[in-house]
Amino acid sequence: MKTKLLFWSAIVFFVLGLNARDSALFYFFSIHLFMLLIGVLLHKLAQKLQPDETVEPLPEASE
Repeated sequence: MKTKLLFWSAIVFFVLGLNARDSALFYFFSIHLFMLLIGVLLHKLAQKLQPDETVEPLPEASE
């Protein structure tokens, strides 16, 4: 859901930037939303590829 919203919001801002007289702000938001989309997709991919193994504690050092 988040990715679809980010993608379509970025597309809408890009199209608004094409049609507006002062389009720099629309392009800024479009690029910003595309970067957020890439970050969310990479975060999802990292969570999917991460193994669900439990971490065992290190043995205590004997002196």
